[in-house]
Amino acid sequence: MAKDKLKNLLDFVPLTILTVNAGVLIWTISTTNIILQSEHYIGLTLLVMTILASIKTHKLLVLLLGLIILLGVFKIVSFSAIIMYYAIGGSLNGHSSGDIKIQPLFLLWLFIHLLVSGRHYIGIFTTKYWRDLFDALINKKIDEDQGNQ
Repeated sequence: MAKDKLKNLLDFVPLTILTVNAGVLIWTISTTNIILQSEHYIGLTLLVMTILASIKTHKLLVLLLGLIILLGVFKIVSFSAIIMYYAIGGSLNGHSSGDIKIQPLFLLWLFIHLLVSGRHYIGIFTTKYWRDLFDALINKKIDEDQGNQ
């Protein structure tokens, strides 16, 4: 029982890292002349949604956190004032193809997330996994509604 509680607490490590980085980002933006980019807005919005979802169910927290980190790997979200990335791509017959942009720091965060929360992704490509997740969300909602009456 204590081991499961420790594992659940470890799931919050990547969330804590992202929240601290978001705080540093907000501090940096407010004390310098750097402006927020669209990657920052998306990241901050998703981070708030993830924190609110952690109230609902633990597995939803882990999945949304994984989504944020995965989007960060591909430079869709960012939590640092200066967005550093590597562009991988090229051209075909002189026409430029779309570059794949990779943020290396998010690769580290993805590794940490999968290391501490990988058990939540076992069977993610099965319908049973998603049915159980939605059933848990619906049952929790029903339980909350019955508790309010």
